[in-house]
Amino acid sequence: MQILYFFFTLLTKFKQLKIKYLIISLFSLNAFSQVSVGGVVQDEKTLTPLEDVRIQLRPVNQKGAGFWTGTMTKKNGKYKVTTSMNLPAMISYKKEGCGEKSIKLKEGDKVPSVVYLKCTDKAIKAIIIEQTLDTDGDGLVDKEDKCPKEAGSHENEGCPSDTDDDMDTKAQADKKAHFSLMNKLSSKIFFSLNDFMVSEAEKSKLIKIKNFLLTNPSVKINIEGHASRDGNFEYNIILSEKRAFMVKKVLIELGIDSSRLNTKSHGGDKPIQSNSSSQGRSNNRRVEISIQ
Repeated sequence: MQILYFFFTLLTKFKQLKIKYLIISLFSLNAFSQVSVGGVVQDEKTLTPLEDVRIQLRPVNQKGAGFWTGTMTKKNGKYKVTTSMNLPAMISYKKEGCGEKSIKLKEGDKVPSVVYLKCTDKAIKAIIIEQTLDTDGDGLVDKEDKCPKEAGSHENEGCPSDTDDDMDTKAQADKKAHFSLMNKLSSKIFFSLNDFMVSEAEKSKLIKIKNFLLTNPSVKINIEGHASRDGNFEYNIILSEKRAFMVKKVLIELGIDSSRLNTKSHGGDKPIQSNSSSQGRSNNRRVEISIQ
């Protein structure tokens, strides 16, 4: 109302000045829409999640169209980027060794939940090693471990805590002995495609682990289920969870108390070999057992 009154007053004054023509241009501030895009970036050939992919979201019309922004993919290749702008916009994905991909967004468009880049064989091999290598075996991959050559706790970012130095010498020796014995056992249980039942051949491995646990009653173990990339993300999570649960069930039936068995499921996020070959996928269908 105040704006209309202003222009009415202005028009009256111009008439009073007997100006024949009056041209008024009204400029209004565009109301930007909030644009939010999220999903996962993977290698097209091996379906490996790609971390540290550079993502940029920009309006196509640069002048007065909004605010461009960017981010990097996190663990498991996930990302989310949000800004305010007018569509159309362009979102780009780029990683060294994996090329670049751009997607144009118009009103009503949706970005695929999974975006694929084409990594070279050399690049994807290095990426898989970087995302899975755990030199000290403490459960933290080297890239996230501040002490990659010395086992430590997650709470201490992979480094031994000060209290570790004060641990009883015998307890340390026992723990090292447990790890040594466990490493001599076959701690990987393999499964057929889409299967979570433990075969007789794999059960024989669990019998040896059962014997180890019975002779070392203070030891607790992690049972971590994995899958190849044959199914989608949700299916693989459920399948890997069933595999871990079934291994736990067999150990309980063999006489191990359930309180000593901790299960986790990772789906297809932690392959030990490339999913590009049938042998690699076969080796990724597994449960890994480790000492807590």
